[in-house]
Amino acid sequence: MNSPKPCRSSFKLFLIAFLSLLLVVPAFAFHPTTAQTTQASQYYEKTFDWDYNGKHWTWNLSIPQVLYDAYKSVPVYSRTHNGPSGYGFLTTTQDSYIRSLAIKLNETANSQGYGSYDKVSFALAFVQSLQYTSDNVTEGYNEYPRFPIETLVDDGGDCEDTSVLFASLTLVMGYGTVYISPPNHYAVGILGNGLQGSSWTYPRDSNQTYYYCETTGSGFKIGQLPDEFNGESAYIYPIDENRQYVPSVAVVPVPTDSPVTGSHTPSPTVTNPDVQEAKPFSLNLIIENPALSVTVVFLIVFSVSMAIWSVRRTKDPLLLPEESNPTFDSDEGKFCIYCGESNKVHAVYCKKCGKQIGQVRFR
Repeated sequence: MNSPKPCRSSFKLFLIAFLSLLLVVPAFAFHPTTAQTTQASQYYEKTFDWDYNGKHWTWNLSIPQVLYDAYKSVPVYSRTHNGPSGYGFLTTTQDSYIRSLAIKLNETANSQGYGSYDKVSFALAFVQSLQYTSDNVTEGYNEYPRFPIETLVDDGGDCEDTSVLFASLTLVMGYGTVYISPPNHYAVGILGNGLQGSSWTYPRDSNQTYYYCETTGSGFKIGQLPDEFNGESAYIYPIDENRQYVPSVAVVPVPTDSPVTGSHTPSPTVTNPDVQEAKPFSLNLIIENPALSVTVVFLIVFSVSMAIWSVRRTKDPLLLPEESNPTFDSDEGKFCIYCGESNKVHAVYCKKCGKQIGQVRFR
C-alpha cells in the first residue's frame, strides 16, 4: 500500500479551507439589502407624445433610477423560464409607480368625458407611441422580456414588452385582460361585449370575449388585427397577478403629473423620496443574529477538525512504506489469533476453533 504524498495532504487542507470559505463568507458579505437612493436628482426624465381623438398629448415623467435598477437586476432566466405563458411574472400591477400611471391615465380620460372604450383606447394609444426595438439590438439576447418600468425608461421594446406594459395599466384600471399570442407575436386581449373586430372566447365555451389589442405601431384600434395574422390561430394566456415580481426597494415617489393636451408642457414635479441609509457591513450582523453566529462557529470548528483529522490520517503508523509490496501465501496465509491454527488465505473462520480470523500474515 502506498503512503500519501505530501502534496496530496496539502491539497486536502487547501480544499477544506476553500469549501469552508464558500460556506462562511456569504453569511458576511452577501446579506440582503434594500436598494437605496441618496439624491433626489436620481431620476430618468422621460417625455411621451401621442395623438388621440384629435388631440395631441404630452406626458413628462420622472422615473426613479433605483426602481429601474431593481427590475434590471432580475436575471434573464427568471423572466423567460416559463415561456410566454409565464409573463404574469412581469405584469407589475402591485408596483406603486405603475399603479399611479394607470390612475393618471384614467383620471385624464375621465376629465375628457371618455367612456370605457375610449379609456382603454387612450391608454393603448399611449403605449403604441413607444418605439419598437429588437431584443437582439438593445440587449444582446434573442428574448429579453422587459418589466413595464424598463420599457418606459428604455423608450420602448418589442411586442411582449409593450404588451406587458399595456396589460399592467389596464388591469390596474379595472379591465379584464389576457395575453393573446398569434404565431411569433404577442398582444393583449381586453374583455368586452358587442364590439367590432377580432376576438377570442376564453375560457372556451364561456361567455367571456376578449378583443385583440395590438400594442406595436400606432393607429391600431381595439379589435383590429394586423393583416398578417388574419385567419391564424392564437394562444390565450391568462395573467396570474399573484406570481408577479415585487422588488425590494425603498418607497419611491409616484408621478404627480397627468397627461396634458395642447402645446403646454409642464416641467416635472418630483416629491422628495423616502431615503433610508443602507446598512453597512459590520460584525454587528453576527451579534444581532444568534442563529447566524452559531452557524458560523459550527462551520469554523468543523473545518478545523477536518483539517486536523486529515493531517493525522496521513501519519497513520499502520500504513506500509511506499516500496513494500505485500503478498499472500497461495496456500496457507491466515492464522487464528485465538488458537494459532494456520488457515487458507480465503478462509473467514478458523477450521480448528471456528472463530472469525482476524489477522493476515505477510511474507
